[in-house]
Amino acid sequence: MVERKTVFISCGQYTEEERELGKRARNLVEQHTPYEGYFAETQTTLKALSENILRRLYESVGLIVIMHHRGKIEGYSTDRASVWIEQEVAIATLMEQVLGRPLYVALFVQKGIAIEGIRQQIQLNPIEFTNGEEVISALQTILPTWKAPLYIGDDERKKMVDSIVLLIKTDNAHQRNYTIQIENASKFDVEVKRICLWCKEQRVSKPIYRPKDAPWTVRAHGYLPIQFDAGETVAHRLWQLAGSPSLVGKAWAQQLFQIEVRIVLLCEVLGLEKEFEENKTVQVDPVNWHINGIS
Repeated sequence: MVERKTVFISCGQYTEEERELGKRARNLVEQHTPYEGYFAETQTTLKALSENILRRLYESVGLIVIMHHRGKIEGYSTDRASVWIEQEVAIATLMEQVLGRPLYVALFVQKGIAIEGIRQQIQLNPIEFTNGEEVISALQTILPTWKAPLYIGDDERKKMVDSIVLLIKTDNAHQRNYTIQIENASKFDVEVKRICLWCKEQRVSKPIYRPKDAPWTVRAHGYLPIQFDAGETVAHRLWQLAGSPSLVGKAWAQQLFQIEVRIVLLCEVLGLEKEFEENKTVQVDPVNWHINGIS
C-alpha cells in the first residue's frame, strides 16, 4: 500500500477552540486533496520533536499555518504570534528557497498580529481572519487546487528511477561505427550520457559520451536509435576475444560467428544518475568487420 503524502498543519493548541480548528483543517485536507492532514500534537521530548515534527514537516507537500494572538511584545504595543509557529514557517522557507523543496502554503494570520521575523522577507500573502470559520471557508476554496506535489522527495524519486526499464540491443556495426536501439518502457524521459560496450568482462569500445549538440533523450514509452564512433573496430576486438579463429580456406558463411556483447548506459533520470545494461548476442563478420544484432 502506497503511503499518502502529508499536508502539515501548524496551528495553535493553547485553547480547545484552537485545537478544534486544527482538527477541522486536517479533515478538510483529507476531503479535498489526495493527501493526509497532519496536525502536530504537543511534543515534550527532543526525539519526539525530531521524529514527529521536523521529519513530518520536511516530508510534507503542503503547509497550512494558522497564527493566533500570543500577547504583546514586551515594551511594545505589538501583538505577536506563536514563536513555535514562526519557527515552522522559517523551516518551510528554508526547504523551499535553499533546499529546492517547494510546498503548497496557506498562511492565516489573526488580525492585529505583527509581521516579524522571516515573514518580513518572504512573499506568503497571508490571509487575515478574526474567527475560525473564516479559515475553514477559505480552506474549502484553496485546498481543491492542491493536486500534484510541487516536489518529488529523494526516496520517492529513487524508487521511480529504479522502476524504469530500458530495452537495449545492437542494431548493426561496421568498422568503428556502431548503432544501438533503446526502447523506454517507462513513463519518464531518460537522458543517455555515456555508452560502453563490453564482452567477456573486457571493454570493446572507448567510453562514448553524449555530444553537446545532439541530446540522447529516450522519451517516455519511446524508442531511440543511437549511432556513434566506438573509437575502435568492435568486430575486430570481438574476433580477438573469440580466440582469433583462422579464416583461411573457409566459406563466407563459415567465417561468421556469434558472441555476446554487454551494452552499458549511464543515464540521467529525474535528476539522478543510473546505469542500465543488457547482454545481447550479435553475429560478427570478421572479414568485412561487420556486426548484426540477433537478440
